[in-house]
Amino acid sequence: MKKYICILLSVCFVQQSLPAQIENPQHNVIQLALLLDVSGSMEGLIDQAKSELWTIVNEVAKAKKAGHQTRLEIALYEYGRTNNPAENGYIVKLLDYSSDLDTISKVLFSLKTNGGDEYCGWVIKNAVQELQWRNSDSIYRVIFIAGNEPFNQGGVDYKNSMEQSANKGIIINTIHCGDSMTGVNQFWQDGAVKGRGAYFFINQNSKQYDIPTPYDSMIGVYNDSLNTTYWSFGTAGKFYKSNQLEQDMNAKNMSSSIKAKRAVSKSSAIYNNSTWDAVDAMKNDTGWIYKATDEEMPAELKGKKLEDKKIALDSASRKRQFFSEHIARLNVLRETFIREHKPAGTERTLGMALVDAIHRQATTKGFVFE
Repeated sequence: MKKYICILLSVCFVQQSLPAQIENPQHNVIQLALLLDVSGSMEGLIDQAKSELWTIVNEVAKAKKAGHQTRLEIALYEYGRTNNPAENGYIVKLLDYSSDLDTISKVLFSLKTNGGDEYCGWVIKNAVQELQWRNSDSIYRVIFIAGNEPFNQGGVDYKNSMEQSANKGIIINTIHCGDSMTGVNQFWQDGAVKGRGAYFFINQNSKQYDIPTPYDSMIGVYNDSLNTTYWSFGTAGKFYKSNQLEQDMNAKNMSSSIKAKRAVSKSSAIYNNSTWDAVDAMKNDTGWIYKATDEEMPAELKGKKLEDKKIALDSASRKRQFFSEHIARLNVLRETFIREHKPAGTERTLGMALVDAIHRQATTKGFVFE
């Protein structure tokens, strides 16, 4: 439990900003809660969550509503771990809704499996009741729950949990880790029906087709250049900047393709770090430079005159745009290469299930995928 306390403390700056945003909801928001079974047999599922995060982010980054960029907020729960508190159904909320993609990646990479009891109805009830759901029917609010034990286990009836979610307008999609018929017999399909969502079955040990392309290395070079334009400020800035580099390394250690996908996410408008990065802070609030004290400023701006600070920030912003545009252009070539070399008969994975459901369901809320 100590490591989860540390993780949750490290994201307190992100969480503090959410309540004010929820009071003034934007209509172009996707709230996605991911409920992962972390019992002993789910190592493959956790690997898929780690490796496919950036695939999911990049698909959502393509979505717009009324011409405006989509804001993605992700929440995370784990269930089925033996050493989690029994009185809470062996369930832990790892992260309430956050748009800090680096923190989301950090939490996913912290996950380890451990055998236990998996209570689907209970974890869904917790997610519906505990998370900071935005109060607007125009928002796509969705839960994805993935696991492999009977859906009706535990002391909380999943039907009651589904009723609570339906009353809030929250869609529930179920992902059974195993064959389709077993999922049907163990009520995973019924959970999706009652949750007004979709039922999927996956092989949690399958690897998503991961095709290296001739463009990955150059995207990596531009990614490293992109990092030089992030200037951390405030007491938490150094932590977040360090975490940005840590998540780059996590992606790189999985594969060059996943590092490239992460770079594409970072080059998109959905990747915003205004809580710790001076360039994004100015983009979100042009008055930021007048409000921040010199002590709070990043090292690149400390001691400079106001006009010189503005010039330096403008230069960093233009460089970021330049690097981002080159990553985006290379990614068009990269995606074309992958489509042309995609193997036939690829098994469905966690990421594929999420992308499929998001495409179909978000369009009913007015989102358009470009």
